[in-house]
Amino acid sequence: MSPQPYHLADRGQSLGVLDYEAVLAGLATGRLSPDALAWQEGDAAWVALRLRPEFASGLSAVASLEPPPPAMPWEAQVTRWRTRPKFATLWATLKAVLFRPQATFTAEVAADGLRAPLQWLLWASIIAVLVGFPLWSLLLTLRPVLLGKIGVPETAAPAIFNLTYFFRALAVYPLAAVVGTFVTTFIVHGLLRLFGGGRGGWRRTFRTLAYVGGAMCFVLAIPATACAVPLWGFLLAFLALGFAHQEPAWRGFLAVGIMAAVGGCTGLIFTVWSFARPFMR
Repeated sequence: MSPQPYHLADRGQSLGVLDYEAVLAGLATGRLSPDALAWQEGDAAWVALRLRPEFASGLSAVASLEPPPPAMPWEAQVTRWRTRPKFATLWATLKAVLFRPQATFTAEVAADGLRAPLQWLLWASIIAVLVGFPLWSLLLTLRPVLLGKIGVPETAAPAIFNLTYFFRALAVYPLAAVVGTFVTTFIVHGLLRLFGGGRGGWRRTFRTLAYVGGAMCFVLAIPATACAVPLWGFLLAFLALGFAHQEPAWRGFLAVGIMAAVGGCTGLIFTVWSFARPFMR
């Protein structure tokens, strides 16, 4: 270790001249950035503190005290209600939820707040309408032509895409996604508690279901992948709940499965009743 003092500068501003102990203390307290430049007599050029071997031990100790970055890219970048997410953040979060659920939901959460998952769910549902509505409209418009190619009689193509339907979907779909996620959270979390799980709290359950639901909005927006939503969403939901609450996956499987079964039966009963109602008069 050289007794020579260090001339320090950061972003074009001089930070003065400090000895080794003072620099080490500045790094430990955060007053000095590891990227600050230092120069000693005899040095050929200015060198960043993080590149100087004499400060390696001090920088390692400081790094060990820093909290790890969030596993969810969305929570690392979107820190306020007014923050506009970048496309890279949306894409990274979608990949993390869909393809790396264990690493994503097992990671320590700094705070189980509702803002970040709510923002994700809103942005995901809005983008799903902006992308999915034209794609599904085009598919439904071309349906008579596609059916005619395989010998099914053609019918007149309905006028699906219009601004009225589009703005209705843009207004209703995000609201329905948020309300539906809250309702699903309370039902699923109640079932988790019934099976002895959900000890991370209902906010942890909401966070998990909101990220999974937002990811499924993107999958549903693409006609080619929409058919995978029921199975993929079910698997992802109960696995992510197990990772988030750090408990066996069977509890999430039962909770999500019971709710899905009840919802499916209710929908089936309603559909049958709707078709049978005219004949009951």
